[in-house]
Amino acid sequence: MRAALSLVLCLATAATAAADRPPPAQFVDPCVRGSGPKCTRALDGFYQALAATEAGTAAHAVRITYLGDSLSADDKLAQHLRDALVPRFGDGGPGFLHVVPPHKYCRVRTAKRSASASWKLWGVSTPFPADRLLGYGGGSVESQGGANARFSPKSPVVTTAEVYYLAQPGGGSFTATVDGAAAATIDTSGPAKKAAFATVPVSGTLGRLDLRASGKVRLFGVVLEAARGVVVDNLGVVNATAKGWAKNRRDHFQGQAAHRAPDLFIVMIGANEAGWLAGSDLANYHSVLADLVAPVKKANPNAACLLISPLDQLEWDKTGSPPRASIPGMVEANRAAAAAVGCGFWDAYAWMGGAGSSRQWRRAGWLTNDFTHPSESGDARIGAALSAGLLDGYAAFNAR
Repeated sequence: MRAALSLVLCLATAATAAADRPPPAQFVDPCVRGSGPKCTRALDGFYQALAATEAGTAAHAVRITYLGDSLSADDKLAQHLRDALVPRFGDGGPGFLHVVPPHKYCRVRTAKRSASASWKLWGVSTPFPADRLLGYGGGSVESQGGANARFSPKSPVVTTAEVYYLAQPGGGSFTATVDGAAAATIDTSGPAKKAAFATVPVSGTLGRLDLRASGKVRLFGVVLEAARGVVVDNLGVVNATAKGWAKNRRDHFQGQAAHRAPDLFIVMIGANEAGWLAGSDLANYHSVLADLVAPVKKANPNAACLLISPLDQLEWDKTGSPPRASIPGMVEANRAAAAAVGCGFWDAYAWMGGAGSSRQWRRAGWLTNDFTHPSESGDARIGAALSAGLLDGYAAFNAR
């Protein structure tokens, strides 16, 4: 009797879990080269990287970069990807980290990070330097006299460390210390401003990286990575817009992307501009998105990229709180930009239910009361759907 009751309870629990599980993301994944059986699809570069990792032949960790706004700035969506992929493919470490977050509400969940208050900070949604050199993550810092920063990965897997910095006239130097032992001193002076990269020697695995800058030193970020596994860089910046990312000089951003070489570059942006996009701004939004992604694609032609549409929003400041009028046009702009650049596309707006669905999401507890930002359970739904879509795509890739 007890066994029968336990079986019934287990079946009921499984049925409830299945009912609560969101449908997986369905991607538009077009042919970008060839046709028919020899077609190479937009997301194949990512799936090839996963396959090499499973086969043990990968030259480095699988790199995913997640660029967005406040919907992803807290690192929760990126963490759901890590949680889904790391158990199967391995932990690749924290990946790219800002020295100081480009907005105070930007977070990272893969490492502990601290920095002195003496860094001058610039970002794509805050004041930016006249030279518009903001690094891979859309944010940079500069010391005028001296400044410090510390990074401690939460998992003991990091075997490589690299610092992204600016060589410039009058540049000072910085010292990198690994687990308390001096590892390298880098002179950042140069005849002209030029992005540069310094590898920090690591023996075994890294527990703590300390940077001490002396003089005028501009840093774009650090990369802490394992030899294998999956890395998810979080480039979500609070208040960021696709147009705002243009503050980061295009050729500079392309060079940063070429060096980082992500296997999958995800863009999910639009929550901020949805409130004001209209007329010619909305009509031309597809070109703004294409201009954001094109340098990354040009830097890494064989890598994958994925554009994710904005979610539904309500015009909460209008009578009756109707669905925000700009969203359908923004969805189609993402679709058009993805097709123009050769990226995959996920219509997350249709997936969540289309016009007005944010009202139902709020009732279910999946959105906060601004009808824009996902709650913890909403993040979990989006992350689960995206992860399932990528793993379904990988299974289909392997079955070809």
